[in-house]
Amino acid sequence: MSEDLKRFLSVFGPAWLVMIADVDVASIIEGIEAGAVSGAIMVLIMLVLIPPLFFIQDAAGRLGSVANVGFGEAIRKKYGKKFSIILSLPMALSDFLEYLAEFAGIAIGLTLLGFPVWLGLLIFYFIHLTVVFTKKYRDAEIILLPLSFLLVATLFVELFLFRPDFSLLSRSLLTFKLNLSFFYLIAASIGAVIMPWMLFFHSGADARKKIGIKNMKYESLETLIGSIVSEVLMAVVVIYGWVISFRDPNASLAGILLYIQNMNYLLKLLMGIGFIASGLLALVVISMASAWGVVEAAELNSKHYAIIYIIESVPALLIAILIRDYLQLILGLMIIYSVLLIPLLIVLGKIASDCSFMKGFALKGKRLRVYWIMAGAISIGGIVGFASFILSSL
Repeated sequence: MSEDLKRFLSVFGPAWLVMIADVDVASIIEGIEAGAVSGAIMVLIMLVLIPPLFFIQDAAGRLGSVANVGFGEAIRKKYGKKFSIILSLPMALSDFLEYLAEFAGIAIGLTLLGFPVWLGLLIFYFIHLTVVFTKKYRDAEIILLPLSFLLVATLFVELFLFRPDFSLLSRSLLTFKLNLSFFYLIAASIGAVIMPWMLFFHSGADARKKIGIKNMKYESLETLIGSIVSEVLMAVVVIYGWVISFRDPNASLAGILLYIQNMNYLLKLLMGIGFIASGLLALVVISMASAWGVVEAAELNSKHYAIIYIIESVPALLIAILIRDYLQLILGLMIIYSVLLIPLLIVLGKIASDCSFMKGFALKGKRLRVYWIMAGAISIGGIVGFASFILSSL
């Protein structure tokens, strides 16, 4: 084994996990809806989002590797405790809503497998707590990495079982209707690609794993690989929605899930496992990101992790058990995330380009300009999509 490969494997984990956890239940449902409503063009949209995802997450990873602090702590050190708390609270709120989406997705997976929803949710909730209460990030990584590989394998096998007509797909790539739904689905796609918790987890996990300056190029390579794989997976999910709408043009979002329930046993089994794996992986990663962000921002100690986990997750679990009509809620959440992300992107760019804070490894020159271009494109897309969503709801 070459020295470069050894070094790459030694740092492998945080960037990959944050990218694959991003292909969570909410993102999968948004991708299916985008493919069903807007067609094959959304495959290209997902692939176009690879560069913004890479450059923004690479900035978060660079922060954790170079400054050896999480994003919440970095904000507090640079701008003060009050400002860091103000920025962390919207993330904590969005994470509560994200928990609800993940529990909802696990419930869908349990339904597809024919398992009692309330019992399954309780079981996976305690599995989730067991992992997040591990004392070391590296211990959690041992469980999360195999789960991420299971999710990737499941989604690709499902694509084979869906049997899409790729020649028809290629001819349909540039066919779409320019309407409000198209714009707000783009915003939802942006919200599905880069969420607030991702910045906190990536930087925090890199700091806790002590990636260090000497391993930055390997960490960036992992971020690039994760960006490509996660967006290819999202493109795959879009194809699911396109196939379903092609076979049943009148299918609504609820109808799409009913369509999945009536598929052959193997495909239904794999989709059930996929929903559960994506939901559980995202639950753990989001829990860590949220607790790290709030604790670092408020300058609390690690004893408060458990309190934050419980406060955010228990209400979401209860709502998921009691309420089942959450599909449109999930799409709305994706659009909200694209707007909540904007101030965090600005602050991340400011910190990552601060030479004194980044010990001489700050973003600068072309790389900094590319970051601002990507952050600007994401912000504009989110604002336009959010406005389209509001107008379509009137």
